[in-house]
Formats: sequence, C-alpha cells, structure tokens
Amino acid sequence: MSTRTGGKKLWKKFRYVVAHSILHLDDTPHRIALGVFIGFFIGATPTMGVQTPLYFAVASMLRANVISGIVPVWFTNPLTAVPIYYGCWRFGGWLLTGRWEASPESQAAIARLIEGPDSQAAGFGERILDPDFWHAAIGLLRSIGLELWVGSIVFGAFVGALGYLVTYRGVVVYRQRVNRPKGNG
Repeated sequence: MSTRTGGKKLWKKFRYVVAHSILHLDDTPHRIALGVFIGFFIGATPTMGVQTPLYFAVASMLRANVISGIVPVWFTNPLTAVPIYYGCWRFGGWLLTGRWEASPESQAAIARLIEGPDSQAAGFGERILDPDFWHAAIGLLRSIGLELWVGSIVFGAFVGALGYLVTYRGVVVYRQRVNRPKGNG
C-alpha cells in the first residue's frame, strides 16, 4: 500500500469517526461543542492518568455533552505528552518571565532527572523503578510546575476555543445539509 493510499484511508476513517461520533450526537450544538472544548482544555493540562475521570466530572458539572470530548481529552497520551508538555512549559515560562530560555534551576532539575545521580547510572528504563528517579521527577515538577500549568491552561483554552468554534459550526452546517429538502432534479 502506498503512503498516498494509506493517507486517503486514514482521512476517510477520520471523517467517518467525526461524522458518526460527533455530528450525529443527539444534543444541542452548544453542548456538543462545549464537550469538545472541555476535552481539549483538560487534555492540555498536566493531569495525564486522571484526565478521563476529570473530564467526565467537569463535563457533567457544566452540562456539556460527555461523549463529544472523549477523543480530544486523549490528545495528550504517552506518545504526545513530552512534546506537548515541553511546549506548554516553555510557553508558560515565556508568559511569566518574557524569556524563552529555562531558568538555571529548571535546567539543573531536568539534568538530574535525565542523567541520574552519577555518570555510571543505569539506563532510563531501569532508573524509572528507582526511588531517586521519582524524587528527582518531583523536584523537577516543583521547579517547573507554575510555568507548566500556566502554559497548559493558556494553550488548552486556545485549542479548546478553536475546537469549540469548529465543532459548533460543523454541527450546525451538517444538520442544515442533512435536513435540507431533497429537490426533484
């Protein structure tokens, strides 16, 4: 199978999922779009591992459609978390300090986490089971936490707002086309 054929199949599958998972929901366009907004917003926050239950709770409290935001809440996952959270951390640092470079404290905490306690440390896969690794990870979160949260919240609000607008408009247009009377021609 060529890349082009695979891409067409993937796009067709994506369109099918969107059309059947979101556009066919029996709810108002606002509630469907609000679910997407909340999904993207929570998906951007550094709450991986509890994002889905957190999403269900917030969507229920705000009376959003709980089905429409399930896929967006998973846009941060084990494959995408590092680049998304790294970008949010740097963006949050820029918002708070006006500088893109990391503070010396953050750089040192990241180095401790990556390199381990000494130059002859075990590989990352082995170190992840070491309590010292988790101590360094908690220290890293303390030093970059505010920047990460600020960047994640702003990014999540932006991406969520875009998702809301696209979803709301998409549901309205889709329903207008589906409900349009058929012509005699």
